Amino acid sequence: MDRLARIFSQQNELITLIGGYKDEFETFKSLASMPADTLQIFQQLALDLLQDLEQPVDRKGCAERSRNLREEGNLVFKESATGSSKDSVLKACRLYTAAVFEAEDAMEELSLAFANRGIALQEYGYYREAYDDCANALECGYPERLRHKVIMRQAYCAWKLKKIASLEEHLEHLGQLQLKENFKQQLEDLKQKLELLKNQPKEQETQAKVVDKSLGEILTDPGPRGRYMVAKEAISKGNVIFSERASCFVPLEQQLICQQCAASLMSAPIPCPNCHQRVVYCSRKCRDAQSAIHKFECAAYRKDILRLLGISHLALRLLLTYIPYIMPHLQEMTSAKGMWKEIMNLSRKPEASENAPEYLRSLRMVSQLDQANNEEVNYHILCVNLLQLYLKEHTDFYDQFHSFPASIEDWQLIISALILRFSGQLLANGHVGDGLLGVSMEPKEFVMLQPELWQKPRHLKRGQLHNLSHSDPITAVNLPYLSLCNHACEPSIRTKFDGCSVVNYAAKDILDGEEIFNCYTNDYRTSLKLHRAHPLKDIYKFECTCAKCTRTDPDQNYLSFHRYRCEKHNCRQEFLPDVKVQQNNLRWWLRSNAEKPITCTVCQELQHFAWYNEFLELIGSSADSSRRQALFKAFDDLDKWLVDHHSLKRIMAEELITACFYEIDGGTSLNDFEYEDLARIIRKQLEGTAAQCGDNSTEYIARMTYLWDIIAQKKCRTDKKELLEMKGKVDYLASEHREVFLNYYNDFIEQ
Repeated sequence: MDRLARIFSQQNELITLIGGYKDEFETFKSLASMPADTLQIFQQLALDLLQDLEQPVDRKGCAERSRNLREEGNLVFKESATGSSKDSVLKACRLYTAAVFEAEDAMEELSLAFANRGIALQEYGYYREAYDDCANALECGYPERLRHKVIMRQAYCAWKLKKIASLEEHLEHLGQLQLKENFKQQLEDLKQKLELLKNQPKEQETQAKVVDKSLGEILTDPGPRGRYMVAKEAISKGNVIFSERASCFVPLEQQLICQQCAASLMSAPIPCPNCHQRVVYCSRKCRDAQSAIHKFECAAYRKDILRLLGISHLALRLLLTYIPYIMPHLQEMTSAKGMWKEIMNLSRKPEASENAPEYLRSLRMVSQLDQANNEEVNYHILCVNLLQLYLKEHTDFYDQFHSFPASIEDWQLIISALILRFSGQLLANGHVGDGLLGVSMEPKEFVMLQPELWQKPRHLKRGQLHNLSHSDPITAVNLPYLSLCNHACEPSIRTKFDGCSVVNYAAKDILDGEEIFNCYTNDYRTSLKLHRAHPLKDIYKFECTCAKCTRTDPDQNYLSFHRYRCEKHNCRQEFLPDVKVQQNNLRWWLRSNAEKPITCTVCQELQHFAWYNEFLELIGSSADSSRRQALFKAFDDLDKWLVDHHSLKRIMAEELITACFYEIDGGTSLNDFEYEDLARIIRKQLEGTAAQCGDNSTEYIARMTYLWDIIAQKKCRTDKKELLEMKGKVDYLASEHREVFLNYYNDFIEQ
């Protein structure tokens, strides 16, 4: 990052946009018209950076590390053959996965690691993943003399998966080989299984009904409102308004999720062997589907430049995804100017229908670069220039344009302008998708491979659901249809991210013809108006005039979660901190605000919050039963100081719950009364979460996992109504998590 910053600083001094920023095309046209010697220095800085970022591969070291991990996995897997629990099998899978990653492009070791992981996956019951690993091993050059073993396992997995055509293909291949007697017997057994499979009645494929209809209608206002969405009919709270599948997303913070479908629960991740362990797929199917994009990004991942460029990486992916659809419109154009004019014509055409192609919707999104300051514009220019040079010098991307009448130099100008356009659009229209991840997972650790959590594929052990409750942003996504929704601090929709798709539910009852709003920042219940106004102005370039921001007291809902009772005995009145004086330290318990006190607005006395420090001391000694009892009482006493659903009460509940479950996971036994107290506190926390964040929010579901674990262990009382209400929340989870949650509910909770 420091190296990039230094290069950008040097390049920035050389940039002079003649006449200031006009549009994306004119920007790069102006850049190309710099004096030749200046331009040469400017571009050489970027080229040197790209060269310096190349990371050599220690293939010998990779092979050795992979071999050691595989051999360790072999020892663990042999333990499972003695009749021990399946934990050893999953532990072996984890070690073999580490061997796969460490091998990188040491292909011999990679093939062996895939093959051995395939055996363990098959033993555990992950037949689809085992089948893929057999194919991976063969593809990577598994030794010829042993290939029949891998093909036999493929055939077995194909039988388990009821893939008749694949099973026939593998059996035919095996029939042509010289096999030993034991393999001949396995072959005959599989042939018999194939005949039985053929004679079974065909299962009817049940597919979820896909509803293409959107309950939203796109309208256009020639003024600042622009395009917006209204309800076609009255929509009840909880109903689906519309769904959208994104072709373009990128993982955030180098999250190891599938680059094609954004799956995060992977039991057999398949890394690209050339990307230094930075790119993974959940299956060969996803890997192959992404190959047309990844072939142009692979070297960039190897150089590790994409994580440095922020939103420009997603802009690059839009370019790589949409250029095949844009190219036919430009095949007769002979100049960059003509091509850009045609692209702008495409971007200005009105929506013909809600089913317009995604690339056209994306081209039509609003960009705010023309309102950005010079420093911001220059930063994005430098990012795009680096990416364009990368495509030119380190990929064969531009080879596809040789048959077009326009020159390659013209195409370089168009590609730069398009990436810059997408960058500007994504600044105002990009979305961040969240997901549930494993708690306390190390980088390159996969929650599905933790033997202490799982009893069988996608079935958690009793009491382990809370270890799947860490909520975090995982993707930056382009969603051009959702982007048509204007902003309001009280949104009309609740967006569920499901891999690379989204489902948008009505967050409240919506009238026929009423505008449908999204919220671009924290909403009116979780932030002050002042704190929302800054990002709206800085990023989205407008001032909010929604109903919540223009009322007499725009902060009343947020402040309702910050009401205190004065700790002075001669006062004891409820009060709200003076927001004008203390707007930046309402969350005084954060370390950054530790020296900013709260004063009672009734008696003007300083609040010392001794009870808060006492609570933290008890948290640190929650292994002791008597101290836990004191901790539970201290939480109940919070009602003396914090009114109703004070946000600090939720945070302190989370500290208490996390500390207690840490002890439970470590083997500490709680008595029945303690479990009832703990369940009561979780329910109290859920009430507060529902009040401030919503009872179908990711925050609510994450906190709910702790209550499910106590109920699953039969350690607290519940009733049918509560169970059904909690089960209903699962609908708001991504499908991969929904399956795990429902399995857990059916295994341990359903009465």
